[in-house]
Amino acid sequence: MTLTAELQSDPPVVARLRTTLDTAGARYRILHHPQALASAEDGASHGFGPLEQMAPTLILRSEQGYLAAIISGATRLSYKKIKKHLGLRDVSMASPAEVLEVTGAEVGAVAMINPGMRTLIDSRLPSQGEVFGGCGIPRYSLAIDASELIAVTAAEVFDFTEPRNP
Repeated sequence: MTLTAELQSDPPVVARLRTTLDTAGARYRILHHPQALASAEDGASHGFGPLEQMAPTLILRSEQGYLAAIISGATRLSYKKIKKHLGLRDVSMASPAEVLEVTGAEVGAVAMINPGMRTLIDSRLPSQGEVFGGCGIPRYSLAIDASELIAVTAAEVFDFTEPRNP
């Protein structure tokens, strides 16, 4: 698959993401690809890297508001761990309509960076170095070092996943 690091003119959502990243002084790459990637498996199978480096952003609903949870593609969420660590009673996956409302993106294209939203990054992700995730629009992906992602999002980093196939 051909990946293009830059286009002549970015869609507005990508331009806003670039502005956020540039303002933070982050090193990153915006990748454009010919087809939408709807899952971590899609990213890995199209040559972005191993599943462990795919970093989907899941939007969760809690009694304290919405959370952006960024995980490794090789893991699955543990609601129990999130509730315990954050002292929450109720955490669930946001509906597709809620995801669109709070992020402006469809499920499968949610950006890793959602200004103003509390962000959680699973503790397995930093060891992966460069990670790949959404930009908020299909056919675009963000490549960024996990340490840069943590800094830009002011994320809370802790263990809140389990291996997919224990």
